[in-house]
Amino acid sequence: MAELSNFANQLPAHQLVFPPKRLARCCSAVCKERWKKLFIMRIFLPLLALCAGCSPAGPDHSDANPAPTRAFSTQTEAPSPDYAALLGQPVAGGEGRTWEATSSLPPNAKAIGDLWIARLQERRALLGHRLAGKTPDGPVEMIDMGLTEQEFKAWVMENEWRVPGHIRWSFVPEMSRPPVSQAAQGAIRVWPASKTRTGIQLQALFYGKVVLRDGCFFVGFDGQPADKLAWFHSEMGLHVDPAGYFILRDRVSGRTLARLGEDMSWGGPASADIDTETEQALQDACGPGEVYIVGSPEARERFLTQYPHLREPMLPPLLSSTKK
Repeated sequence: MAELSNFANQLPAHQLVFPPKRLARCCSAVCKERWKKLFIMRIFLPLLALCAGCSPAGPDHSDANPAPTRAFSTQTEAPSPDYAALLGQPVAGGEGRTWEATSSLPPNAKAIGDLWIARLQERRALLGHRLAGKTPDGPVEMIDMGLTEQEFKAWVMENEWRVPGHIRWSFVPEMSRPPVSQAAQGAIRVWPASKTRTGIQLQALFYGKVVLRDGCFFVGFDGQPADKLAWFHSEMGLHVDPAGYFILRDRVSGRTLARLGEDMSWGGPASADIDTETEQALQDACGPGEVYIVGSPEARERFLTQYPHLREPMLPPLLSSTKK
């Protein structure tokens, strides 16, 4: 600081930049000395701060406390809940609506039906349809679609279409539950389910189980490892029950269908719409592997609770022999 003061003393008075009014009142040597020190602080302290910023940095401790790795859940076994009590609970959702035909078939009924079939196929919302008559080229008289009544009304209004009255329209019910509940969202990597609604399915019975391993869903048949990537119908949802187990539930009714890890059964071979984006996310998150459409599995215990007579298979009566 003494060297800086000597440097200031050597400067001409006009370079000290004293404020004129202050300088007029600054007559004593003490006053001028104070202004010299003020000048030194204003000029050289910023330079000292700049040099301090250029000094070598201390040790980097940014990795001393790395962010914890996200942990995903696993559930490969689970006891069956009280399905008798669960089946007695009220149903959350309703049933699908139907618009009955209100007019006879017009002369251009086939062209009208073909147009609506094409529209629904483009939207990936056609679940099925029925033709009038017994020939394969008859006009469409019934359409079963993967849209709710409200979704269909909004779609028609948006495009300013006229709904033909000679066709019977069938709608899917509203879903009352989300695909993955808030309680289960942080536990899984990807929810592997269709985005479009489910149509008519084959009903051959398959047995096995669906498990959750490190945030991924796998399915296996009875007596075989669960090593196939599971894919669900859009009406299936994931939730955590009051006991803390991950459950599969019906998104329409809200009812519990199975706990992950229980013995299950499902109808099949099941079919479903697998969109490319979700399938790619599934393969990236859970590793490459076969994707198996398990559809809408149900716990075997739940099924047997509804049909208790199936617990003990009935044997044919023994034929009594008579002596002659």
